[in-house]
This record gives sequence, C-alpha cells and structure tokens, in this order.
Amino acid sequence: MTVAIHALQTGSVRIKTAQLVRAPFSAVRILTSRDWTAPLPIYCWLIEHPEGPILVDTGQCHAACTQGYLPRWHPYYRYAVAFQIAPEDDIGPSLARLGLSPADLRLVIVTHLHTDHAGGLDTFAKNEVFVSEAEWRHAQGWVGRVRGFLPAQWPKNFAPRLLDFPSSPYGPFAGALPVTKARDVVIVPTPGHTPGHISVIVTIGGLRYFLAGDASYTQAALIAQIPDGVTFFPHAATDTLARIRRSAQAGDMVYLPAHDPESEQRLRSRTVVDVSLGSTVTPPLYQ
Repeated sequence: MTVAIHALQTGSVRIKTAQLVRAPFSAVRILTSRDWTAPLPIYCWLIEHPEGPILVDTGQCHAACTQGYLPRWHPYYRYAVAFQIAPEDDIGPSLARLGLSPADLRLVIVTHLHTDHAGGLDTFAKNEVFVSEAEWRHAQGWVGRVRGFLPAQWPKNFAPRLLDFPSSPYGPFAGALPVTKARDVVIVPTPGHTPGHISVIVTIGGLRYFLAGDASYTQAALIAQIPDGVTFFPHAATDTLARIRRSAQAGDMVYLPAHDPESEQRLRSRTVVDVSLGSTVTPPLYQ
C-alpha cells in the first residue's frame, strides 16, 4: 500500500468577509458586517497509510444546522457563521464511502478544537484522538466557551491524548512529532489562529503535503502573510505564516487549508506553493 491523501468535505460554511483578513476592530467588523462569503468547504483529510489510516480533523456535523446545537447566547454563532451540511456530509458517511468505519482508523488528529474542525468528534468516542496540550488548556472553562469552543458537543468524558513538542527544531518549526514509524506523517506546532493550533505534514513521493487546518484560510493568505480576523493572537499567527512560507521555499510543498475552495484541486494536481508571488497576492473573498 502506498501513502495517499483523500479530501473529505463535511459540508460548507459561510462567514463574514471581514473574518478573512485581520484589520483594526476585526471583532466588531465581523459581527456588524452584512457582507458574507460564498459557501466555503469544510475539509477533513484521510491519510491512507501502510501503518493504518489517519484522519486529520473531523469537520462539522449536520446537527449544527438544527436549532439548539449552536449557542444562541454567543454573538459569533448568532450573527457571523452559517453552516450548510446534509446528513450524508457527516464524517461517518464520508468515511463509509471510502469503505472505512471509525474502528478502522489508527488515530485521529485535530488541528484545533473549533467546532468546524471538531464537530464530528462524537463519531470517534472510542478512537485515540490527538490534540495539543496548549489547545486543550485554551478551550477549558467558561473562558473557553466565550472563545467559541463547544465542549458540550464533544464525546462524553472526552480525554484526548495531549501533545507537547520537543525543543529540537524541525526546519523552521519549533518542534515536530512523527506519528508513523516511517516518519512520513509529522505534526508541527502552528499557533496563531488558536494558541494550540497544529498542522500535519505528509511526505509522499518527494512532495510534502501541508494539512494546514486554519493556519490560514487560503493559500493566497499564506503567501501574503495575512492573519485571519478571528485570531486573538495576531503576532503568533504572523510568525506561523512566516515559518510555513519559509518551509515552502524549497518548492516541494502542496498547501491544503481546510476552507480554501482550491485545496482539493491542488491535492489532485499536486500543485506546489509558489512563494515567489510575494506579498502582491490579495486573498480572494469568494463572494
């Protein structure tokens, strides 16, 4: 068996265009703006591997489109996000179309605990789930709920394996955790969108596939080094984007953010990041 990556789209989401680019008073702009994006994909990634399949993120679930799932008291969920997810878009049916069940997975890696990346966790109540220790701490308590985390939607008694990173650098990244004996699937810290955000690098046939979660919403935003509008940690986000961009300078990286409408096509065509475009690229708004 060779290593392969499958894009699994668990529906789509519309957000305010102000969320795409960090600007002064971003929070106010996001809540008050009337400008919405077109539907953006919610991608998870299934890594087919000789050591066992690995799932990166669980996407969102159809229940998020039903009344009472999202907290109405939270202004972001009330005014700034709209999910479009059919029952067959859920991660369970998506895996089944590949002939897999949750029990077949070797492990599940969650880039961060925002609901559009962790909304399908209940499907994997019996699986080993990797989450960074920093992300877990950040999501706890009433402060975590204000920050937008939804622990009520996680499996009962959810106890993920909490990851910390060794101090030895991995290229431009502060550290790395290989999760396969072949060391061809590696988790790297990419804080910024959330403090404990992580990404996954998969090496296949001389190319590195960077499963970016929300390190940036689009490849264009990576190239232009523009953090998103919801981060509370813009300096960390900017630093992470610079590190990913330096890593991409080798010319062998396929960059796959979770909400970029072009990610699946780049995966299929094995299109690498061209950082020579520099800061002249403006992130598209997908209106």
